[in-house]
Amino acid sequence: MTRLLPALIALSTVFTLACNRADSAPRGAVGADGQPAPADKTPINPPIGATPGVTSDGQAVNAQGSATLEFRKRVDAYVKIHNDAEDKVPNLKRTDDPKEIADREAALGRMIMTLRAGAQPGDIFAPEYQPYFVKIVQDDFKLRSAADRKALVAELPKTVKIDINTVYPTTLPLETFPPALLRKLPDLPPELEYRIVGRSLLLRDVKANLIVDILRDVVPTIPS
Repeated sequence: MTRLLPALIALSTVFTLACNRADSAPRGAVGADGQPAPADKTPINPPIGATPGVTSDGQAVNAQGSATLEFRKRVDAYVKIHNDAEDKVPNLKRTDDPKEIADREAALGRMIMTLRAGAQPGDIFAPEYQPYFVKIVQDDFKLRSAADRKALVAELPKTVKIDINTVYPTTLPLETFPPALLRKLPDLPPELEYRIVGRSLLLRDVKANLIVDILRDVVPTIPS
């Protein structure tokens, strides 16, 4: 009996350790069939009302940011062309001579047309961002009265044609672009500005008075 006592003590110790390990194991670690249960992969709940990776209007979080970067990249590429054209056109000798200013403006416009001879609509208005331009403009017009809409959308004379890489018609007034709408659109460098002509959104080179890109059928139809 004395010889068996150490063996019984050792056996009791092993049994106690095994029980402690079982008690410390995570609950649910073993399924009803005795097999290890799969790990719980339930993600941490997002804030109430939020959907991971999606904005409130259902768009992917990074989609608009990526589209904006592409638009800005194309704007930067155009500004480089504008600067190259500036370098190729003589500077003004007199800044108070209207004729000299007009002549240089025309020369700058011709030079940009030459450097962008193969330009196509959408070269600057990046296709990735075009749906956002349409939505921003149309959402803005929904908030405006009928009278305000008509004031912003001047009827384009039938004899006037607007297109990319052409001079902005001198017969069209250069009215101030709607400030509230301007704040919603991506910022532009000093060389460029937005214009609304008819139902089209334009990019105009300020110094060259040149239409450098056009996005048609952006402005909603105005009831007569």
